[in-house]
Amino acid sequence: MTVMSNILQFYTAHYPIIMSLVWLIGAGLSSFKWQSNGHQITRPTHGVKVTILLAMFNEENTILETLTALTKIQYANYDVVIVDDKSTDHSVAVVSQWLAKQSSTKFRLIPLSQNIGKAQALNEAIKHIDAPFILATDADALLAPDVIDQLLRQVTSDRVAAVTGKPVVRNRTTLLGRLQTLEYLGIIDRIKRAQASLYGGIMTVAGVVVLYRREALLAVNGFDRQAITEDIDITWRLRKQHWQIRYAADALVYILVPETVKGYFKQRVRWSVGGIEVFLKNKAWVLGKGYLHQKLLLLDMFFSHIWAWFVIMTLGQYVVQAVANQTFSLPGGVLFLYTVLFFVMFLQGMIQDKHQSQVEIQDLFTIPFYSLFYWLTALVAALVSQFQVVFFYQQKGSWESPDRGR
Repeated sequence: MTVMSNILQFYTAHYPIIMSLVWLIGAGLSSFKWQSNGHQITRPTHGVKVTILLAMFNEENTILETLTALTKIQYANYDVVIVDDKSTDHSVAVVSQWLAKQSSTKFRLIPLSQNIGKAQALNEAIKHIDAPFILATDADALLAPDVIDQLLRQVTSDRVAAVTGKPVVRNRTTLLGRLQTLEYLGIIDRIKRAQASLYGGIMTVAGVVVLYRREALLAVNGFDRQAITEDIDITWRLRKQHWQIRYAADALVYILVPETVKGYFKQRVRWSVGGIEVFLKNKAWVLGKGYLHQKLLLLDMFFSHIWAWFVIMTLGQYVVQAVANQTFSLPGGVLFLYTVLFFVMFLQGMIQDKHQSQVEIQDLFTIPFYSLFYWLTALVAALVSQFQVVFFYQQKGSWESPDRGR
């Protein structure tokens, strides 16, 4: 029993440290890999037509800012398709009025006659697109002017089905917004860089900025309308057909993040449920016939969920022992190493970010809290999502009304 207890405590205390080291090393190697390949990349896709696909539902407050940003795209051969999933507000009227004032013919609006959900709305729009590449984004996101060029730089093979970019938080008026700024820069970007360099591919594309090869989307019959998170689901269905998924850290999209605790945890639990859904749907073929890097990606997800339960068990054990012995102590060495690693991760993130995230002085005041914030969020989201899947799960994709700060 003592041996099992020691194993439990070791895994609980050291899992965040081990993963931080993996992310640090992987993110560091990714820079060298990109630099070494930089002069070898050939871009047969340069100049090819790209359609920006934007699905909207009740976006009257954000859509004009998004459309204005799309007019500033520097890539020459692109057009924009806006598909409205039967909005109940004035989204269609707002877009129609804006289009009437434009001299450009690059923009098209497709209003659907009934609400069918985001995934199916995207599928319907794809039927009207003949471009070989489709850049999917959201109606509250601002794409950087050079985003298409940056995404196409990673299309170095006919087997590259999707390239996702890097979200940058643009609403930082609250502590929660600033914490997420550091999370995207110091942790999420570390994770994606590490997955790309160590696992040969990333866990999931970011649905807010992803360039798809139209041929690949059609090969897997488009997006699954039943999936909780269509971006995680499509990543693994493409992977199952041996398509490659890439990450372009210089392809930027500026996003609005939740600025209430309720909205934030709702978002993260939804992501976690989507991850469990993908794990359950893909574990058999990955563990049986999948490549090593595919196994590593799924095991990474599995171990993170196991860790959440280990934390609860270890915490319970600690409380019982502390009350019984009337001694309260913390593992100082582990906490110190954990803190140092997260500061190093943040510094590495700042260096690789090259000021793309435009971190300001007031954002830096949240550094002492952001590592604890990340792991606490991961813990709660993992536990809640597991309960939802076991007791309340219904496989039904639908539009979410996110909490958007401004």
